[in-house]
Amino acid sequence: MKARERNAVAPRGEPGAVDIIGRLRRRAREGTGAERRLAECILADPQFAASAPIADIAARARVSEPTVTRLARAMGFSGTRDIRFHLAQALAIGGAYIRGPERVPAAARAANCIAAVTTDAHAAIDRMMLGIREEQVTAIARRLADARQILLCGTGGGSSMAAVEFENRLFRLGLKVSARTDPQLQRMNASVLAEGDVIVGFSLSGQVRSVLDALLIARQYGAHTVAVTRPDTPIAEAAESLLPLTIKEHKDLYKPSPARYGLLAVVDTLALATARAVGPAVLEKLRRVRQNLASQNIVDPEMPIGD
Repeated sequence: MKARERNAVAPRGEPGAVDIIGRLRRRAREGTGAERRLAECILADPQFAASAPIADIAARARVSEPTVTRLARAMGFSGTRDIRFHLAQALAIGGAYIRGPERVPAAARAANCIAAVTTDAHAAIDRMMLGIREEQVTAIARRLADARQILLCGTGGGSSMAAVEFENRLFRLGLKVSARTDPQLQRMNASVLAEGDVIVGFSLSGQVRSVLDALLIARQYGAHTVAVTRPDTPIAEAAESLLPLTIKEHKDLYKPSPARYGLLAVVDTLALATARAVGPAVLEKLRRVRQNLASQNIVDPEMPIGD
């Protein structure tokens, strides 16, 4: 497809979003001389190219105006109007990644890594824990302790990790629990829940469709629905019980989001509250787990249960 990209409106079998930056970079490598200059010019200042007249873009790139139209069609667009639209969309979605972060001296980057991560991790935990109340945690923990079965749903990096980690915390308390990170399995498992069951949906964004669907499906069959997510989002509104997440992202584009530290703090808080709600019965389950880990030479009683 060197001469011409597929249609800008993604056909079946291709992603719905058009990555115009990727297409421009390909033209900058593989196009004709004029196409390469034009693509490089647009990539150097996509904000300008998204709003400037075609004549100004052509003049800046030192190409003719028809070359702008030819580039648009070569990339699968019907004309220059489509290029403007998709450039504006790309800037709105990922403009910070296109512009790149401010330059930081190499010595400062190396020295600041540990402090940058740990400081943001502490801050994320503090923000999230300030946003939830003890009575909320206690009420949800009581529901979990009394549940016939528990379904945990999370899709994506941090949310799926939280669901799996919470399953790891709850099964050892003797509770019947399963975590689902696959969208289809989330909907399928939610469909067999009933009154006396609990479903917990984790979502840092509050927008993930499969988690929202699972909560709505489970709720119509009588299961109690819990959301651990941002307030005033579709997932928050779909749940009967909410633990609101307060998230503030950092500006360092190279650094992983610290939100997952706060999310894990919420998971551990719920796990502790649920263990206390179950009561002394959990001690026998924990004793068995530690006993059977001894066969793997994990005999130090001060070590965590599990590796």
